[in-house]
Amino acid sequence: MELGISTDYEREFVKIEDIERSIARIAAAGFSHMHWCFEWDGDYIYAVSEMEQIRGWMEKYGLKAKSLHASKGSARAEGCERVRGHYRKDYTSQLEPNRIAGVELIRNRVELAHVLGTTEIVLHMYLPYEEFEQNPGYKEIFYAQVYRSLDELMPFCREKNVRICIENLYEAPGELQLEQFSRLCERYPKEFLGLCLDTGHAYLVWGRDFVEKLAVPFRDRIYSVHLHDNRGWGDGPGCGDAHRIPGDPDFPWKELMPVLRESAYEGALVLEVNMRMGDTAEDFLRRAYDAGQRLYQL
Repeated sequence: MELGISTDYEREFVKIEDIERSIARIAAAGFSHMHWCFEWDGDYIYAVSEMEQIRGWMEKYGLKAKSLHASKGSARAEGCERVRGHYRKDYTSQLEPNRIAGVELIRNRVELAHVLGTTEIVLHMYLPYEEFEQNPGYKEIFYAQVYRSLDELMPFCREKNVRICIENLYEAPGELQLEQFSRLCERYPKEFLGLCLDTGHAYLVWGRDFVEKLAVPFRDRIYSVHLHDNRGWGDGPGCGDAHRIPGDPDFPWKELMPVLRESAYEGALVLEVNMRMGDTAEDFLRRAYDAGQRLYQL
């Protein structure tokens, strides 16, 4: 049984000692794989020496990398603000210097994936849906830039044997996300582009219907997963993008896991979960590992 977990389960670290300690705890809890998730949002560039340092930690603690989270560029604000204005190193930008820099940032993460020994990176693509509504012609302008960037990345990804997996998010309406994945899957081969199924995000957009609306129609493109749950939108505990350990009885895990079994997905299941106040890392990781085992049984 192979299980993975995101490295930022506790929080984002900047001290080397803290980063290594978080990796050591993942291995001690029984996980076989990690999902490298530090600097998932921002314009940080990894040096080759840092890539080799991470690889050394993996070897030291007996871990493998199932995937890593690439960055779309400078850290975004919340909600609709994510898709307004221009950001540094944004591969979807209409400003050509920003777009080119965004491509270079993703190339850096592809190289990191290659060094860590994984064949997939996860990437966000925020849809400027309000601009789509206000300016109908803008949608094709946006996708033209996306295609230009992905076209430029494809030869490098093939050389490094790394697939880009676009993650479903929760800011944009569901129908626009389904259109997004249809466009990308029709244009690009499976060997280059797939889907990262984020279960918590999907539940916020479609509720229990996400299994039939997203997972089933795109099951042959699911190569990466972020497994976590929530209690939908609201103000109570576990609501919103909570990244909770899987286990809520109202969440459609029993419906999803057989679909995932029949999908293109292979290898370790990956949890993308966050600790809560009062948790200790050891207890949190133990509970997360137990939850991963239960998902395997489904």
